[in-house]
Amino acid sequence: MKTLLTYDLRIQQTLLILFLATIIATAVMHKEFLYISIFVEFFLIAFIQYSLNMIKFLSKEYSKKDSRKLYILVSTYVVVTFLIFIICWYIEIDFHYGFLEWILVSWIVLSPVLMIQSLVISFYDKENGKIADYA
Repeated sequence: MKTLLTYDLRIQQTLLILFLATIIATAVMHKEFLYISIFVEFFLIAFIQYSLNMIKFLSKEYSKKDSRKLYILVSTYVVVTFLIFIICWYIEIDFHYGFLEWILVSWIVLSPVLMIQSLVISFYDKENGKIADYA
C-alpha cells in the first residue's frame, strides 16, 4: 500500500494527462471509440482518486486538514448519489426531474473541481514529506 501511495501524485498526473489527450483526440478525430474511452477514463480517474484519498483519510500518517475533509465529504456525496441513481435506474424508479437535474448539474460542476483538488492534496502531501520522493 505504501508503494501505491508513494506514486499517488504521478499516477493521478498520468491519468489526467491521458484523459485530456483523449478529449483532444476526440475533438480532432471524431471516432466513436474515443467517446467510450473518455467515459471509461473518467470513471477510472474518479475511482482511483476516491480510493487513494479515502486510504489517506483513514490513515494515521496523513493529517486531516480541511481540504482533505472537504474532498472526502463532497466526493462521498457524488459517489452516494451516483449509486442511488444507478440503483433507481436499475429498478426503474421515476425521479422528480427537478431533483435529478440538480444532482446531474452538481456532478458536472463538482467532478473537475474534485479532480483538481485531489491532485493538489497529493502535491501537498508530497511536498510536506508524507510521500517519499520518486525513485
